Amino acid sequence: MAKGKPVTGKVQADTVKSHSEGWNAALDAALNKTGWKAGDYKNVKVEFLATIKVVNPGSIVEYAVRLTPGG
Repeated sequence: MAKGKPVTGKVQADTVKSHSEGWNAALDAALNKTGWKAGDYKNVKVEFLATIKVVNPGSIVEYAVRLTPGG
């Protein structure tokens, strides 16, 4: 089981071509920061976050994923 504090990975929106690519890159960045050994981890809380700019229309400026180890 994963232990430790939440870890967040981020990627700037201008470096990706789509929303799915942004979330995937942010998830990869978060996973790279965990230091977890290869294996299966249960009950990991995965939060998808975004920094947005509110204009007409609005846009995402930064994608982020926060991983919180399960208990």
